[in-house]
Amino acid sequence: MVEPVQGVGAPRPVVDLGRFAEISGGDAEFEREIAGEYCVQARQLIEEIAATILVGDAHRLRRAAHTLKGSSHTIGADAVARLAAELEHAAVCPTPEPPDDWSVRLEAALLATEHALELRLGPGHERGAA
Repeated sequence: MVEPVQGVGAPRPVVDLGRFAEISGGDAEFEREIAGEYCVQARQLIEEIAATILVGDAHRLRRAAHTLKGSSHTIGADAVARLAAELEHAAVCPTPEPPDDWSVRLEAALLATEHALELRLGPGHERGAA
């Protein structure tokens, strides 16, 4: 699954399925578990990010964005990881101001990630989390 990149001819992957397979060792059940846990955690972190932006808590924003970036990078959810990195960077600026469209872009990236994982694993992976 790829997303277009503005100003660049080659699209970037939404999910690096090679990295995802690497961490699972090719175990389909483990992949479903990882994907389920990731999707649940990512949604929780996005909600936390939204709350921290509303109250202006740059420290919590940086921490939540950093966690989302790390977990996304680990499983190969590159589009989400890139956006989380932008938010993390915004949080450490002297006057933290996330991009205006961060929520739309992050939601779209997570939906595309979930779709790519669903294509690989079949529907219901996001419910597989404990």
